[in-house]
Amino acid sequence: MIRETAKNSLRGFWGTFVLSILATVAVQAVVSSLFSSIGTSFGANNAESWIDLILDNFVFFAFSVALSIMALYLVRGRGIQVADIFLVFDKRLYVPFLLLNLVSALLNYLLSFAIFLPQFVLSGLNQYLGLVFNFNRGISIDVSMFNGSIAFVVGTILSIILFFFLSQVVTGVIQLAIYLRYDQPELGVLQSIKAAFALLRPHLGQYIWLQLSLIGWFILGFLALMIGMLWANAYAYAVNAAFYEELINEQRALIR
Repeated sequence: MIRETAKNSLRGFWGTFVLSILATVAVQAVVSSLFSSIGTSFGANNAESWIDLILDNFVFFAFSVALSIMALYLVRGRGIQVADIFLVFDKRLYVPFLLLNLVSALLNYLLSFAIFLPQFVLSGLNQYLGLVFNFNRGISIDVSMFNGSIAFVVGTILSIILFFFLSQVVTGVIQLAIYLRYDQPELGVLQSIKAAFALLRPHLGQYIWLQLSLIGWFILGFLALMIGMLWANAYAYAVNAAFYEELINEQRALIR
């Protein structure tokens, strides 16, 4: 039902939403290139890595949040336009959503530091930090890390599975907190996270399976010369918005 709601909400707006996602990719690429060239011109060591980290956590997150809110608009029968990708830069929205993003980043780093700790014992500090930072900046695996013992390889695979599961829970809580904070501006950051966890907890299994059901879309998107990833992402945003809307409607029904 949630997937069907997502598809229906995108009807007539697939093109606009996909174009919005493409616009965020283009803006991020231009901004990253501009700041990287500035950092390089000043001869800063590791400038690109630090600039990317700052931009990701203080600027680019706003586009992802905006796309989530745009998906919620569609689920609620409201139209969208490409210019909506900048809506989070409104002074009333930027700070609370920035704080939610920083909490999410911090929790994921704490998770990775804890989960990959056995790899520190097995392989040393460099490979341990490589795992921590690789998996907090997207799926980027340095194959050379797996040239160690069988215990390291097996332990790393199990740790990766556990990390992705727990990080998905964190992502789900923060995603719902974003929607709750948007719907109820009076909520503080911690209040919205607490309310989001209470909302998600009874439906955690459903949420995980819903995310797993999106894998097929991303595989197809990848096979379609990567261009299809734009449509897969649009669908994923709509599915998560529809999931939140269903939880909220269920909560209202229980209160009545």
